[in-house]
Amino acid sequence: MRKRFVPLLLGCLMLVLLLSGCTEHYKTNYIKKFGAYLNYSLGPYEVLEEEQFHWRANPLPVKGSGYRWVVAFSDNRGIQREFEFRNYGYTQGGDKPNFGYAVMDYALGLGEEQINLDVLSKYFKPEEIGLHEYETNAAQTSVAVFSEYPSKGNDYFASFVDPKKGLQLKSIHPKQLVNDWGTSYKFKFFTLIDDEEQIRELLAKIEQTLRDYAKYVDNYDLLPVEVEVGEYGHGYYGTYDKERDSFTWITMEEYHESLRYIEGHLKELGSVIVNGKEYEVRKHYKEENKYVFVHQVKYCTTTQQYHIDDFEDVLALLGIEVSSQDQGNYKWKVGSDTYLVSKYGGWTLKKNGKKKNLLQYHAHKCGGLSQSDFEMVSNSTVHIDEEKEALVVTSR
Repeated sequence: MRKRFVPLLLGCLMLVLLLSGCTEHYKTNYIKKFGAYLNYSLGPYEVLEEEQFHWRANPLPVKGSGYRWVVAFSDNRGIQREFEFRNYGYTQGGDKPNFGYAVMDYALGLGEEQINLDVLSKYFKPEEIGLHEYETNAAQTSVAVFSEYPSKGNDYFASFVDPKKGLQLKSIHPKQLVNDWGTSYKFKFFTLIDDEEQIRELLAKIEQTLRDYAKYVDNYDLLPVEVEVGEYGHGYYGTYDKERDSFTWITMEEYHESLRYIEGHLKELGSVIVNGKEYEVRKHYKEENKYVFVHQVKYCTTTQQYHIDDFEDVLALLGIEVSSQDQGNYKWKVGSDTYLVSKYGGWTLKKNGKKKNLLQYHAHKCGGLSQSDFEMVSNSTVHIDEEKEALVVTSR
């Protein structure tokens, strides 16, 4: 009985530790801590709501609490606003980036609103403008603005709530967000029009809209735009060259096809042909004991070659025995030569125990072994079959 009780007790203790370790409580009063910033950003404001909230994420054992506020202020256009924010874990950097994240998110929405009012409303009806209108396609033609911002880490988000140089929500303009803060706005159009003449008229209207927007933000050299016509995947993709004041349009089919390539090369190959037998990338092969074969074969601009992730799967199919993983290292022999690869952090390859690496990649750039390096360490020949979009590996 005692032998059964001890593991049960340990299991209960581990569960308690797990649950306590996954609890997060946010207690900082942002109204007090960031009072100087709120005065700078909003001018006179009023706290309408302040409440504590609780959450629990299922099925994971995560729970916690925080506070939510709603403040009211009047912007420089005389519009009454309500800004809602929480001291919640948007980022991992503490209170300043957490609050900064909420501030930027709200500012982006204000920017979208101004673009809708100042630019789009000149060319489109109110019932045609907005994300809801675009998603539901209630109107024959609709347009939506989408905002993006770069992911620069905690310091970037914290800078939004500087009490002297941060975002001033009462006077924010899309030009500031784009020019000074690195954000961007993109447009997507949808139409049910199928008449060629009417499509040309719509594209001409879109061109004028984006010309006005380019002057409005004063920062775009090439502004992309998507026009979806009827069924998904059909339509036009255009770019506006501000310097030349010209548009280039291609079909959406041509645009999606272009996304498959990097500098004229396919981004990823779909299969590997080993000694005449074809294996699909990321497919499960039970007989060969491959749960997810190779994972990916991806083109790398740094080496200008394709790189084979989980290359040991291909080595095994060539009859080469690869050692079990040992702290991220893989070891195998080809003839009298022994190779050792470290796969994690940075890719390195050593031959016959020499200190000098035959290669050294950074995993975040390329990963895997390049096709020429794989050929070198596997006693095989490797080439690309562009028609089949496959890597072809053949024993020598």
